[in-house]
Amino acid sequence: MIEGIINSAGEYFSVLGNASLCYVALAFFTYYISVLLYALRWKLVLKSLGRDVPFGELVKAILASIFMNNVTPLSRSGGELLRVAWVSRRASVPSGISAISIVYERILETIPVFMLFMLGAAYFSRESLPLIAVGLVGVALLWFRWDSFVRISLRLFKTEVGEGEIDGIVGLRSCREVNLAGVGLSSLVWLLDVVRLKLIAMALGLSLSWGFVALVSVANLLFGLVAFTPGGVGIIEGGLVGTLAHFGVPFPFAVSMTLVERFVSYVVSTIVGLIVLVSSGGVEIWRALKSQ
Repeated sequence: MIEGIINSAGEYFSVLGNASLCYVALAFFTYYISVLLYALRWKLVLKSLGRDVPFGELVKAILASIFMNNVTPLSRSGGELLRVAWVSRRASVPSGISAISIVYERILETIPVFMLFMLGAAYFSRESLPLIAVGLVGVALLWFRWDSFVRISLRLFKTEVGEGEIDGIVGLRSCREVNLAGVGLSSLVWLLDVVRLKLIAMALGLSLSWGFVALVSVANLLFGLVAFTPGGVGIIEGGLVGTLAHFGVPFPFAVSMTLVERFVSYVVSTIVGLIVLVSSGGVEIWRALKSQ
């Protein structure tokens, strides 16, 4: 038994040891480009709500929020609260407006995420037309029942706002430039997520199709949403390894790919977020938030 464990460990180390550092570096690059795109999207939404917040502050808030998400239970339980408090204290943005901006970001994300989900499902479906029809119906319902969707989203995100603020976020539907830019940036972020997984696979010498990588990206997203542990530790890793192995990726490669992905998106991001939190006064903001 011990010999088997040693042999298995040797396989994992062999796979990781032969990984291309160039592709891993590119995976890091795509991750932090996504952070910049998140900040740009947030800035556009806040500006449409009448608040022009410095781009640098938004980047710092997002990086610090990643750390909080990774150390607090439930998906995004601490990070979103920190983002609200950060712009409220650093840029004098009312908490209701900052909360609405974050909720609206999540709404904008639903379109590319849904499209990514359909792409992943179509990878294993011979008939993609029904999936496209479902997607079009979903987008139509989202548009024509926008008021109801906004109110449901506010309840799901447990955001308490007044009727005037709800009218503000409902009115964002008429801001065509903001919506197009927001959906475009959201789509680019999720595309970069797929690219990052592809780069990690390439670093390990795996030749995975783009459709399969998109499916893995969807699975990774779903595991993160349902995870109740800090940063999804244990749940995301187990789910990702299981998904890769289930669809034929050799187990040592599945484990290695998961380890590299989590090193990029969890370990290093947590360290960077902690550095930003400590060096930018985020600790005081978090303490003030907890005392409320």
